[in-house]
Amino acid sequence: MLQSLLYMSSAKEPFDDDALDALLEHARTRNTADGLTGLLVHRAGRFMQLLEGPYDPVMATYARILADDRHGDVALLVEESLHTRRFPEWTMAFDRAEPQDVPEGFSDFLASGDASADRSRSRELLRWFRNHPMADPTASAGKHRR
Repeated sequence: MLQSLLYMSSAKEPFDDDALDALLEHARTRNTADGLTGLLVHRAGRFMQLLEGPYDPVMATYARILADDRHGDVALLVEESLHTRRFPEWTMAFDRAEPQDVPEGFSDFLASGDASADRSRSRELLRWFRNHPMADPTASAGKHRR
C-alpha cells in the first residue's frame, strides 16, 4: 500500500519563476531519493501539493513542510491509502509571469486542465484549485483564469 496526502499552503514570500525552478529541482532530487511522486501546483503565492509513496517518507516530508517557515496556513485536505500512484512522474504546474513553453519536469495542468477520469477527492481538489477564483487572488470577481 502507498500513502497519499494533499495539502494547501500559502507562501510567506513571493516565488518568481527562478525560485520555482529551484524549488522543483530540490523537490525532485529529495522526493526521488525518498520514493515519492505527486503534483505540486502553484498560483499567485498559493501551493497545493499531492504527495504519494511509502507511508514513512510521505509523513516525514509533510512534517518538514509543516516546520518550514516559508509555508503559511498549511491545511491537510486529504489523506488516504492507495494501491497505485496517480501521478507516477514528479511534476509541477504553475502560472508563469510570462507565457512560454512548459519546461521539462513541469505540467501544463493549470493552463490545459485535466482530462483524467479519476474522480478521487484529491483529483477533484486539484481541479478546484485550477478553476476556482479564490485560488487566484488576482482574478476579477466571477471570472476564472484558465
